[in-house]
Amino acid sequence: MTASPASPVAKAASSPIADASLDHVEFHVEDLPVTIDRFVEGYGFHVVVPPTCSDEDGDHLFAELRQGKITFRVVQPLTTDHPAHAFTEAHGDGVACIALGVDDVAAAYARLMTRGAASMQEPTEVHGRTCAAVVAFGRVTHRLVQRPAEAAGVAVGFAGLKEVDHFAVCLPEGELEDSVRLYTEAFGMEVIFEENISVGPIGMNSTVVQNTSRTLTLTLIEPASQAEVGQIERFLERHGGAGVQHVALTSDHVVQSVRDMSAKGTSFLNTPVSYYELLAERLTPQVHSADDLRESNVLVDEDHDGQLFQIFTASQHPRGTLFFEVIERLGARSFGSNNIRALYEAVEHQRALEAAAR
Repeated sequence: MTASPASPVAKAASSPIADASLDHVEFHVEDLPVTIDRFVEGYGFHVVVPPTCSDEDGDHLFAELRQGKITFRVVQPLTTDHPAHAFTEAHGDGVACIALGVDDVAAAYARLMTRGAASMQEPTEVHGRTCAAVVAFGRVTHRLVQRPAEAAGVAVGFAGLKEVDHFAVCLPEGELEDSVRLYTEAFGMEVIFEENISVGPIGMNSTVVQNTSRTLTLTLIEPASQAEVGQIERFLERHGGAGVQHVALTSDHVVQSVRDMSAKGTSFLNTPVSYYELLAERLTPQVHSADDLRESNVLVDEDHDGQLFQIFTASQHPRGTLFFEVIERLGARSFGSNNIRALYEAVEHQRALEAAAR
């Protein structure tokens, strides 16, 4: 793997949306009960709003789940007119909206409109809260909601998941620059990291953008022209265009989280044995032993600020697209660049097993 840091990071312009916080993540799905069961039984989420039929047109079911500061809203369309129908037809289950809490929806929306964002919904009162929406990438939107006085959280579940660390977004080749421009110029976010990564005959370009309060982070990725089709190209083909590849969730003890989630039926990607055989040449893990990491398939990386531990779930999506990451940070602010090779190898191994089983 070769990774070259890019030029100095771009500075964000002052903006009424620059410190927008993550309000909730909305999934559009084909089967609401199955999705709820997966998040509750496999990830330890609590149902805070049980399955409910929309009271506007009766065109969708929704539920809300929460764990710590993470809120998932799950929507199932009941008619072909609801936007969730078009989304699931095109992509299957997936992240359709990353909702942002702001202090002034009207001001944030006006800023986005003057800076080139595409409108999906003008500011509107919905159940006593002001909302608006703009296009993010592909069919994914950013809903703007009036930030509540205090964000309501619930107890951390058995998996120990606390917050959303970041979203990994796959973009078609050539769209990365425009997407970065949208987030820096319109949303007022900052570029905190850039890399051009090659792993053998495959590669990708990655730019990480973050809000000013460091509570919202998106890793934007496009494939680099290479001799072979890689993981990013396959996601784009199977997903049907740009979308959220994975959502990273934080834990204070990733090894225990993996053990607990595995016991509840959640599957994780396997890491090549050679990764752990060579680990001592690269670093000495803190907190977790090398044996515990090997047993749980957790990866470890470090930067100037500390270490991070991460692992990726096996996708349960029929198209093999959306999956999740569990991450524990011990000061590290990077995203496991030195683990990219291991992630690619793990994904390639899973693909080979799936192909052999057909």
